[in-house]
Amino acid sequence: MKTLSHQFIYEWRYSATATGMSIFILLCALNYFSGAWNPENAPWYFPSGQAFIGMTLLVTLLPSYIGVYCIYSFRRTIEIAQATDLSLGTELTQLVRTLPWRLIIPAGVAGVLFAIFFNIPTKGWLNFILATPTDRVIAFGQILIWSVFFCFIAQRIHVARGFNLASASVSIDIFEPTNLRPFAQIGLIDVLAVAGGLALSTVQSLDFSFRADNYTKALMIAVPVMLYLSIYPMWGIHKRMKETKADQLRKLNDQIKRAPKSIEVDEIKQLEILLQRRERVADCATWPIDVAILQRFLFYIIIPPLAWIGAALVESAIEGLIGS
Repeated sequence: MKTLSHQFIYEWRYSATATGMSIFILLCALNYFSGAWNPENAPWYFPSGQAFIGMTLLVTLLPSYIGVYCIYSFRRTIEIAQATDLSLGTELTQLVRTLPWRLIIPAGVAGVLFAIFFNIPTKGWLNFILATPTDRVIAFGQILIWSVFFCFIAQRIHVARGFNLASASVSIDIFEPTNLRPFAQIGLIDVLAVAGGLALSTVQSLDFSFRADNYTKALMIAVPVMLYLSIYPMWGIHKRMKETKADQLRKLNDQIKRAPKSIEVDEIKQLEILLQRRERVADCATWPIDVAILQRFLFYIIIPPLAWIGAALVESAIEGLIGS
């Protein structure tokens, strides 16, 4: 019997929208009653009221985005797992549906600590009880963002491990790796999640001042996460494809060495067949990635830099108009 949570996540059409809107409305209300929408209430560590409103937008929008993307990632992961089970005989569906609480809970704690020590000014959390409601809501927003994000990453690491383990039992064909594409597709979900979050972080530049410090701490987490979650699910497939390719090249080279080198027609044909086969094997890819998947990987990766460049260009344009 399906649970209500299962029906909500996987079957209800509007679950992602409802999740995002609920988080957004709750955070908007919390920020309103704490005075976080008023630039005059900016804490001491913000350079301007606009920068403060930008941060308020960030701690409102980013948790909503993560909530929406969690639902999307659950659904898309199940689709890929079911297709992989059907085509390759793996048992991924149940594994990826299970939440790894032993991994999620420590990750949530790590997210809280990362927010406290790297994203909240010292006076903002040491004096939390004596702080103003505005200080508290900004601190709460940072803690919420990073704790939820770390929990999300923990769940995605669980999925990546599952696909990596499954790669040991699937059949490998270096000439027709189409059925192995799910091991690359699963990483696209995570790359897009991180890229979207980084692009959304440009709302911090609402005062048209591009500050590198707003992004460096996020990049400390985002870059390793993107690399790990995109590569690890298909790393086992890559190793096996590489070994298969090397084994076939070794056998072909041995046959070519032993093949007659005379100019007899039959012997020339035999040698040419071996040489052509070696060429074809040498051209085989050792990653389960086609051009379409590669293009999507590259597109997702360049989303944040494009957003940041756009923010910097807007800043330059505003300064130019004001100065003229």
